[in-house]
Amino acid sequence: MSIKGLAKGLTLISALILIGCGGGGGGGVPTDPNTVFQLFPPGFFSVGYSETTNFTGTDTGGGVFTATGSVQTQAQTTFLGQPAIPQLVQIQLTNTATGAFISDIGTTYWSTSATDRRILGFSDSSSTTVLATTTAIPQTAKIGDFGAVGTYTDNALDVDVDSWRLDDGGNGRAKLVLLSTGTDQFGTLITSSTSTDLIDTSGNVISEEIKIFFADIGITLTLNSN
Repeated sequence: MSIKGLAKGLTLISALILIGCGGGGGGGVPTDPNTVFQLFPPGFFSVGYSETTNFTGTDTGGGVFTATGSVQTQAQTTFLGQPAIPQLVQIQLTNTATGAFISDIGTTYWSTSATDRRILGFSDSSSTTVLATTTAIPQTAKIGDFGAVGTYTDNALDVDVDSWRLDDGGNGRAKLVLLSTGTDQFGTLITSSTSTDLIDTSGNVISEEIKIFFADIGITLTLNSN
């Protein structure tokens, strides 16, 4: 898998990365559907916010992996002519059987208004968003809520379509599910990705699972926080 493919599958869904530590899964007693959940953890958009998570995983081709993901909120800048809060996202993925190593560093750009929080676009070493149609992401949600994040076209004319939903996580928790589909300029699928974060009512992440399908090689990679 290429660094660009990894970026499509990881960096873009990590726009809402809410990276956290810890383990545990869903199940148990269903969460009260009237429970209100914060979709972002405390301080997520403040300069200096930083989280690092370690993952282990496998792919459908027999590969075994370790990975590290981190996000750091940086000082306000501009992106596509708009004020923006940049978050540096770093990904490192190692095949433990072969020693093969892939890494990528990208930036997610958020709008600055807390009452109109949008993802303005993305950039990394190989591509930058040049056109975006975005939708505001609410600060809070209840189980069953869902919405669009945006449609993003980069300088290679590849297109990413991102969305979110909030599922029951059991025991007073919820699952924030983030979905991303990447296609090239001809509409051919590059990757499809799903990130599922188990969160508490304050938006803190308890555990995370990432699934990425790489269409060019027909393999799905699954990573779980540990």
